[in-house]
Amino acid sequence: MAIGSAVSTGRRAAPETAPGIPQAGPFAGHLHLDETITPVVRTDFDVAAYAKRGTDRITVDSSQRAADGPLPAEMRTTLGVLHRLEASALAESRAMLATSTGHEARITAFLATWLVERFWQSRALRDVLAGDRAAGVADTADTSEHRSALHPLHALRRVHVDRVQPLLSPLWGIVTGEGVTAGHMARMAIQEASLQAALVAVSRQVDGEAQRAIDLVAERHGAAVDFFTAEAIARITRSRGEAASARAVLALSSPLHGGGLADAQLLTALRVIGADARDRAALRRARFEITRLLPGPDLPGRLPFPRPLKGA
Repeated sequence: MAIGSAVSTGRRAAPETAPGIPQAGPFAGHLHLDETITPVVRTDFDVAAYAKRGTDRITVDSSQRAADGPLPAEMRTTLGVLHRLEASALAESRAMLATSTGHEARITAFLATWLVERFWQSRALRDVLAGDRAAGVADTADTSEHRSALHPLHALRRVHVDRVQPLLSPLWGIVTGEGVTAGHMARMAIQEASLQAALVAVSRQVDGEAQRAIDLVAERHGAAVDFFTAEAIARITRSRGEAASARAVLALSSPLHGGGLADAQLLTALRVIGADARDRAALRRARFEITRLLPGPDLPGRLPFPRPLKGA
């Protein structure tokens, strides 16, 4: 007995023929994209190749590092700040993935490898600092002394980031919608470019094994700078709403505050990093590449140097 239903016979129903609906291919008869849905952003960055490339540990020769002698105190402080900023990747990704940014397949695929890279980059800077232990120099990468230097308001900020922000992030995403992704990409583009510029500046002030390791860390930032910058510019330039969202995200917290927490020793580190005029210019360019495309003025307090340095 023949059954006329297309479903019961296993035959596919004929696709609808309304204007705009595909008539061929795997999605025939279904309208999956129209003008009410934001198109998926695709840049020239090859995420698949980046993920397949993988990453590995940046080894530091501890015996050679110890033989090179201890680093100056201010340089150790600076490397400690950069180490902690590198290590903030997990907190940054949590803030991103708790919103609509987590629905972006290309971004989440990139973050999976990027998180591992940032871990090894952070570990390499810590290993450089650890080389001073043989000379009896205390480790300043992440000590109780650093934590006690935090202002009480910073301690409250830490509670906010750790306990409150995970609850508020979904609400923030509801208010800004998909535009918040532009803000996240802008923040990370500035953070990655600033880290790379800072590492290049620091590398010129050290030598030996420390310089070799820092150069490798700076080089590995290249892919992340390219990805986040391309994603940010593509979103910022396609709509005013996303540009406004990016400005709002950058106004909330400086990209140099890893995970939204200001480092108590950041100002000291910036003075070491910006000792040369070309390095101060490089840090400013890291931010200006994005902020030049955003509406409204860029707040001076959000610049890499909170106040003009002498001779800047």
